[in-house]
Amino acid sequence: MLTLFFLQSSRAIRPAWVLEELDVPYELRFANRQSDGSVPNELGVPTAIGKSPAIQDGAVIIGESGAISDYVCEQYDTQHRLLPADPVNRAKVREYMWASEGGLMLHIEALFSAKGSVSPEAEVGLVKSIVKDMDWLENELSKASASYLVGNGLTVADIMMAFPVQVIFGYKLGTEGKSWPKIDQWLRNLEASEGYQRTLKRTGHRLDVS
Repeated sequence: MLTLFFLQSSRAIRPAWVLEELDVPYELRFANRQSDGSVPNELGVPTAIGKSPAIQDGAVIIGESGAISDYVCEQYDTQHRLLPADPVNRAKVREYMWASEGGLMLHIEALFSAKGSVSPEAEVGLVKSIVKDMDWLENELSKASASYLVGNGLTVADIMMAFPVQVIFGYKLGTEGKSWPKIDQWLRNLEASEGYQRTLKRTGHRLDVS
């Protein structure tokens, strides 16, 4: 059986959500963060760098939430529910997957790392990058034909993109005086979905913004 190594308040919510949507049986190994935010050794993450999320599926060991989600879809999504068979839509899904990390999460982590160690002007510049990301996503959703980023149903694009948006709203990163109604509605729909709620119940995931 596939094992998911799950760290609280982390990107691990993404592959867990994918597994729940596809009804893939899995063992959940859960741990809270240590006081410094790091992964406790007792979680037993099998990757070389020991970070969560990670999975072990037989002899296969994979880290990184995007790679895990991609692997799970390739192995178990026989109906192409989350990763479309159509090559254009498939490429669009992967475009959003990469953008969620190479754009939004990159800028979020840069801001977190810089807080208190750079000038106020530099910090404002980092916040502007996040606002630009959100403006881009708002525009993408305004062009979508349904309540999802690609096609007429949930895909890995939505699952990957939801986490950084939740972080931005939760920590109020660049949100002052801003409004993104399409993003608000999209995220509310995702969070209210049966699959996401089932994932929260199974994992106990929460975003720690205290």
